[in-house]
Amino acid sequence: MADANSFVFDGYQLTDNNRTLSFKYKVLLNNEPPIELTEQLVLPVSISLANPVIDNLVGALHIGLGISYYKTFLPSVFELHKELSPHEASFWNEVYLNGLGEFLYTNKLDPKHLAKFSGSMTDNPNTATNYESAAILALGGGKDSVVAGELLKAVGLPLTAFVLGTGDHLGQTATVAKDMNLELLGVERRLDHQILELNNRDDAYNGHVPISMAFALVGLLLCAASNKRYLVVGNEASASIPNTTWQGLVINHQWSKSLEFEQSLQQFIHKTISTNLWYFSAIRPLSSVATAKLFAKYPIYLADFTSCNRVFLVDPGKRPNGRWCGECAKCLSSFIILAPWLEEAKLLEIFSKNLLDDGNQTTQFLALTGIEGHKPLDCVGTEEEMILSLNLINGQHKFAGTKLMQIAQERGLIQAKNWNTELQRSLTPSQEEAFPPELANILMSKLTQELA
Repeated sequence: MADANSFVFDGYQLTDNNRTLSFKYKVLLNNEPPIELTEQLVLPVSISLANPVIDNLVGALHIGLGISYYKTFLPSVFELHKELSPHEASFWNEVYLNGLGEFLYTNKLDPKHLAKFSGSMTDNPNTATNYESAAILALGGGKDSVVAGELLKAVGLPLTAFVLGTGDHLGQTATVAKDMNLELLGVERRLDHQILELNNRDDAYNGHVPISMAFALVGLLLCAASNKRYLVVGNEASASIPNTTWQGLVINHQWSKSLEFEQSLQQFIHKTISTNLWYFSAIRPLSSVATAKLFAKYPIYLADFTSCNRVFLVDPGKRPNGRWCGECAKCLSSFIILAPWLEEAKLLEIFSKNLLDDGNQTTQFLALTGIEGHKPLDCVGTEEEMILSLNLINGQHKFAGTKLMQIAQERGLIQAKNWNTELQRSLTPSQEEAFPPELANILMSKLTQELA
């Protein structure tokens, strides 16, 4: 691979009526000119870097977005033009290690290859600004963020939506925001035009980055710019379940959606940026099964939502024609999780095919249900949730005779017993959450009430 000396965070600037942020990076390689890279965010609102909270959030975004470029060659040293505090350095070392965990695993790289941040500055978070008790919802167009949004509306929290899109591509989010009757703040992400070319080099690495981390920081920036206290996401309990391990490192495709990341980002924000801004998941106590049950209560979204990540791929040529690719593990997981709560005909209308009768899904089905391999590297439910859902489907006499239901029967996943105990356990909100103290009781009460 390329012999890379260092990765430089080369500053940032704000232009175009204070709405365009340009983040500059440089990769220093041996025996070739420096590679200079620029990523831009085009914001729907004006910001001011004279505001210390906003400037610190932009500084955090500079480091967070840099992970997409750093991973290409994995230089051994970081160079920053802005000194970090020990807490900031610790947070970013955690993000780069765990956020690139899947990348390290798929490329069979030693975690020790990663460069390390360091810092000695004193933290100075803003304590004076009191933000309005209102929320911005990170809306992806899927069932999880829909359920989070409907929950916030039900408890009376003033709500705006936002999405981070590559170019002007917003997937299904604009339509879902309209269904939800929410204003949508669209942030346009412009990756450096060289990145696809660099990724095709023989000496470059490719792989997963923690995009939800970038979503979180952009959303917090919009909160600070619009005087709103809460950035809310829809990350359920299963996001905290890892996929596998690699050289002592726990690998979780959804690490930047996990409770661990949520709590770590909260501490980072409160200790280094603002004590009065909050990032949290409104549905953290819910299983995938519970989320699916609640989502099925809102038929207005069925014609518009999608939980297929391929819809958001950077390369337009790799995106599916419709809302679902019908091929990935997340599509299959969503089909199975929703099946107990929707009529067969409605599910087939949504997905345009019967995924349980698709023999090409066999390998992913075996992995999703824990029969062979490990949990797929995608945003999917747990194997226990898959097995429970399959047994609920069987008990409802749905999709009988389909290829994957037959495999479930043959491999002993379908059991002739009463699954009510497992169902009730799955529909009971857990106590694992990171809600702001002033919202904790009302959110837990509403979740329990909705699932009763």
